Amino acid sequence: MDRYHIALFVHLLAVVVAAGATAVTKLAATRGARAKTVGEVLDWHNVLSSTAKLFPICLAAFVVTGFYMLSVAHMAIWSSGFVVAGLVGVLLLFASGTFLGMKGNALRQALEQIAAKGADQPAPKMVPPAHVAALPLINTGISLGVVFDMATKPEGIPVALAVVALGGILGAAIAMKRPAPAAKQAMAAQSTT
Repeated sequence: MDRYHIALFVHLLAVVVAAGATAVTKLAATRGARAKTVGEVLDWHNVLSSTAKLFPICLAAFVVTGFYMLSVAHMAIWSSGFVVAGLVGVLLLFASGTFLGMKGNALRQALEQIAAKGADQPAPKMVPPAHVAALPLINTGISLGVVFDMATKPEGIPVALAVVALGGILGAAIAMKRPAPAAKQAMAAQSTT
């Protein structure tokens, strides 16, 4: 056992933690959208928010362990496509996560104000703006593009960046194909009548 393999373990562990956190946040978002009371919405939102705090830790672990492994392997860092694409992916994910975190904090404050009047009140009908609703799927696409680049290690920077961009575009396309939460509720109401 050496430091390189310990760094590799931490790098892979960060992937597992990020995947688990993604699953929990997507579950919490779905359950929050289906909640019947404002108290339930707030509970699921708090689960989502607390789990989302793992993402910047995972991003930092990816960068630190990745740079350590590259330094041990004596690779040309700035001319390797997969390295540049990985850093671009991390920056995009960090920026998107920061934006989603700010939106989430504003939503929590609004929910807390409503819940202060009684947590058993009916859940408010809130539909996030399309770009806010699409970002989690875009982030998943970007992440998968980075993972593909890390596994295949394309040397060319344009090819590696194109893979990350394609992942983000596919995530956006999937998000646009999904009906909005209000449309889902209307479809569910029609199917029960």
